[in-house]
Amino acid sequence: LGSRLSDEVQWEAEFFSLQDNNSKLVAALHEANANVDQWKKQLAAYQEETETLRQRVAELESQGAPDSAAENSKEDLSQTLEELELLIKTKDEIRAAPRGPPCSPGSCVTAPCPRVPVQELETRNAELERRLHLAEQTLAESLAEREKMQSEVIKVAEIMDVKIFELSEIRQGLAKLVESN
Repeated sequence: LGSRLSDEVQWEAEFFSLQDNNSKLVAALHEANANVDQWKKQLAAYQEETETLRQRVAELESQGAPDSAAENSKEDLSQTLEELELLIKTKDEIRAAPRGPPCSPGSCVTAPCPRVPVQELETRNAELERRLHLAEQTLAESLAEREKMQSEVIKVAEIMDVKIFELSEIRQGLAKLVESN
């Protein structure tokens, strides 16, 4: 009778121990399921954010077309510089040419007045300088826009790297959770 009572007490203690372990395992399983649900929501949010970032990168890359505008501005600038150099050379040649008496009304009837070409050249020079300034301005704006787009693409790429790393950590956590069950 004493041994039976002792066995009963031992079985009862083991039963309560198993019940306690079972309730701890059930609680851990519920917590793991809640974590999985939370990770799934977080993963969906990251996927959505990643897609948004991909679309932004695509937009920025499609806006990268101003390179041709910068090239055109560069060509215009080169052409304007050549025209200015030619104009300066012509101006120097006219100024270096010997001059006759000053023009008076009616004295330049047989030959063109040497002052008229200089005035025309100065007008043309002013126009070319204005065009050169506009071309330089356009080129500077194009380069600034290009740098801005490059920095935005770099920022988006960095954000995507962080998100990919976080997704990788979530995947590893889910894999560990699946392995432990």
